[in-house]
Amino acid sequence: MKHFTLSFAFILSISFSIQAQLKGTLIDQDQQPIEFANVALYSLPDSIMITGTVSDEKGGFSLNGNGTDNAFLKVSFIGYETQIVPAMREQTIVMRAEASQLGEVVVSGSRKIFKLDNGGIVAAVKNTVLETLTNANEVIAQMPFLSGKDGNFTVFGKGTPIIYINNRLVQDNNELEQLSPSDIKDVRVITSPGAAYDATVKAVIKITTEKPVGEGMSGMLYARGQQASIFSGGEYANLNYRTGAWDIFGSAFYNHQYFKTDFDATQRMFHEDNEHQQVYKANEQNGYKSLNSVVGLNFNPNANHSAGIRYNNNYTKWKGDYTNDIIYTAPGVSDEMRQYSTSDNPRNIHSLNGYYNGELSEKVSVNFNTDIVSGNEKDNMDSYIEETPKEILKTRGERDFTLYAMKGIVSYNLGKAVLDMGAEYSYTRVLQSYNINNEDLGIDNTNDKALQNRSALFATYQTQFGQMGLNAGLRYENIVLDYYESELKNDEQSKRYNQLFPNISLSYANDDIQTVVGYERSVRYPSYNQLRSNIQYSSPFVYESGNPLLQPQIENQFSVMFSWQNLQGMAGYSIIEDAMQSIPQQFKDKGIILLRDENVKRSRNTNFGLSYSPNFGVWRPQFEAGAMWQWLKLDEVDSDYSKPIGSAKWLNTFSLPQKWTLRVNASGRTSGHSGVAYMQPSWGIDLMVTKRLMKDKLSINLTANDIFKTNTNKWEMDYGKVNMLYDKNIDSRHLSLTVSYRFNSTTDKYKGQQASGEVDRL
Repeated sequence: MKHFTLSFAFILSISFSIQAQLKGTLIDQDQQPIEFANVALYSLPDSIMITGTVSDEKGGFSLNGNGTDNAFLKVSFIGYETQIVPAMREQTIVMRAEASQLGEVVVSGSRKIFKLDNGGIVAAVKNTVLETLTNANEVIAQMPFLSGKDGNFTVFGKGTPIIYINNRLVQDNNELEQLSPSDIKDVRVITSPGAAYDATVKAVIKITTEKPVGEGMSGMLYARGQQASIFSGGEYANLNYRTGAWDIFGSAFYNHQYFKTDFDATQRMFHEDNEHQQVYKANEQNGYKSLNSVVGLNFNPNANHSAGIRYNNNYTKWKGDYTNDIIYTAPGVSDEMRQYSTSDNPRNIHSLNGYYNGELSEKVSVNFNTDIVSGNEKDNMDSYIEETPKEILKTRGERDFTLYAMKGIVSYNLGKAVLDMGAEYSYTRVLQSYNINNEDLGIDNTNDKALQNRSALFATYQTQFGQMGLNAGLRYENIVLDYYESELKNDEQSKRYNQLFPNISLSYANDDIQTVVGYERSVRYPSYNQLRSNIQYSSPFVYESGNPLLQPQIENQFSVMFSWQNLQGMAGYSIIEDAMQSIPQQFKDKGIILLRDENVKRSRNTNFGLSYSPNFGVWRPQFEAGAMWQWLKLDEVDSDYSKPIGSAKWLNTFSLPQKWTLRVNASGRTSGHSGVAYMQPSWGIDLMVTKRLMKDKLSINLTANDIFKTNTNKWEMDYGKVNMLYDKNIDSRHLSLTVSYRFNSTTDKYKGQQASGEVDRL
């Protein structure tokens, strides 16, 4: 049987090799490659489609064209005119941008910007209205089914995505603020990432920039001033020097951000037929200063090989002052107090990434990445009551962490299909300690250590047959976590995981409609902060705690997406095992609330949404509406946490003459349940004006955020004998001015990727 299998594989490989291969390269009018374009082979004279494929990152494609001497190719991609050319054994096809002129502004005409392609939502940026925006943050905010701003985004029904720029993970969201849309080719939102990504990843945003050209010095200077209750700002400088195959690059971003907020809160606890109540009125003034510096070296001798190294240092220091007026009532007790607190939270992280990309042959390519990350952060707070200023409560938390990780992928091009196989390994060491100077509060000092070895094997298979596409993958993860308390190993808290994570999706696409249906199994591991054993003092009546016994959250998700003309839609249904929820509970039979993450045995989520983005001359609106709800029933309480949350946004972009752009955006959500919290409605309207000068080298943007100050953070948490009401007046209304200047068009060619998802858990 073994010899028969080998013989069959040999014959099959010969049959692949003797078929005629149609090869080609797709480029634009600037000689830059076009990736992810659809290439279809049709026979003559009946024009029947024979097969199809998608171009790779270098614009290359390959089709089996055996017996198709009389045939033609149809090539299409969003943002470009569809090309029909004779089928040849080898050729280069130039794609022409699809655009019309209005004054001095290039607009998109009547064509659509967003398209469902290869299992993800793709937005063409070049030669569209998206190119007139200020930075990559604003481009991402325009994507269907995304909400958020300033690097903090949520994919509808999926949660927080990871973001890549040219296959390099964005670890500092400030990078998005400095990336100009004029340098972006397209943005892709992948809602089913597959086995090649960490099993914790539920969504990915991939930004592909224009291929860099030219040599010598290039760079960017950027400054931002923002006036809310307190003035904030940021300054950024980026330089890149290229000579031949070498790039030397560096950047520095100094950010000083400050906030002034106030909130009202009411807490009730029913204990032994008695009610304890605390009413808070608090004022906060806090902020941070950060310096993020990057330096790197890249070597790119030709299109087949690239290697580089990149060092990043991120230093951030938070400081805050808090005043808290508290009224405490209980049977026979009524007390008023004023608490003052100051916090000091420095954090310093060093990270080093190295990579190699290489094409070993026409069919085989390899990718290797490695990461070294080390850091330290402290959480220090001093508190005292106004009547006893000398009795200062001091809490000191500290965390040190180290990570070593590596990841390798081998890709094999099978003509109509691509097979990727890879492996990952990471070692993590985390030390966490917490100390408090008042033992009477019932909080113990702790000193914990976590040592983890994590390995993974994965394989993905992607193929195209006609107008149908198949993407399937399987990932295996093994985790060995040893947990120590005061240098003694705790076997109960130590963990061993062996998990399989499959995914599969089937897509269909023609010139009018694109659809994709899929299933994936993913995981959310508790962060090391969630696994800490200490109880943290927050206020006299609220403590927060880690949970070393917390188990990973497993999610099985079924999804469907479609795109037709200017309409996009999506729906999903998830079955979640051991969902992690923040649960309020009583602390040691006292009138104190303890917030602690717990596992919920089983819950379900569902969501659906529609997005419509037509075009009317200089005005491009975008309408979006959706809803999501959960079925969360807890054994310990009778409450039902299943009221859905609706959301909507209305984005308006006006491309005006003389390179002026006006944007008016409105977004909001209804009330509903998120976990055990009942969220109150919130909405806001933003206004932005942009002017581009000096052949687009200089960009000036003025933004008025949350004009009517209606963006709120108000919720209620009702869990058994604990009830919490929270109403925070966030400092969301502000006016900001941003000025950026770019010289030359060269950017660094660094293509390194994150080697492990462990970085996100730190």
